[in-house]
Amino acid sequence: MGAELAALFSLSSAFAVVALVFAGWMAWRIVDKAGLPGWAGLIAILLTLTGIGSLVSVILLWVFAYMRWPRDEGAVALVTGPGMPPGAPQRPSAPAALAPPPKALAGPRGWRLVGAGLTLAVDGSAPAYLLTGEAGGQPAELVVPDPSVGRPHARLLVAGDRLGLEDLGTPGGTLIDGARLLPEHGPRDITAARSIRLGSVELALSRV
Repeated sequence: MGAELAALFSLSSAFAVVALVFAGWMAWRIVDKAGLPGWAGLIAILLTLTGIGSLVSVILLWVFAYMRWPRDEGAVALVTGPGMPPGAPQRPSAPAALAPPPKALAGPRGWRLVGAGLTLAVDGSAPAYLLTGEAGGQPAELVVPDPSVGRPHARLLVAGDRLGLEDLGTPGGTLIDGARLLPEHGPRDITAARSIRLGSVELALSRV
C-alpha cells in the first residue's frame, strides 16, 4: 500500500510540474502578444509558478464578480412599498401602465376622377354614383358637363374596396383603359383601371 501511495504521489507531482510549466508558457505568450517588455513576461511566469499567482487569480475573480457590468443597467429598479419603514426589504416596481389604444383606423379609401378641368370624388358613402352630363336632381350624381356625355351616361358601383362601372347605353360610349364597355357587358371591375372615357371626356382614375 505504501508503494502505491508513493507512486500516486509521484505521478501527481509530475502532472503538477507539467501544468505549472504549461501555465508559465501561456503567461509568456500572453505577455508577448500584448507587446509588453520581456521583464513583464518573467514576472508573469514567476507569479504563475508561485503561490502569489494563485492569490492574484483569486483577487481578479473577486473584482470581476462584483464589478458593475453594462447589462446591470437594464435591471428592474427597486422601490420601497408605500408605508414601509426605512431599511425594510424592497420589492420590484410595478410594471408600467399600458399605453392607450391606438386611434381608430381611418375609413376605407376612396377614388378620384380627374380630367377636363374636373375633380370628382367617390368616397364610398353611397353604394352607387351616377355619371351624367347635367344634374338631374338624383342622389349621388357626378356631373361631367360635356355634350358628348349622356344624361345619364354610366353608373359607378362601390362594393367594399372595389369599384365597378356600368354603361347605360348612351350614344357617346364608355371606354375603360381604351376598351369599349357596352350595356350588355354589365358592370365591370375598374378598381385597377387607370382611366375611363365618357364620350370625348377622358378621366384619370386614382385612389385617395
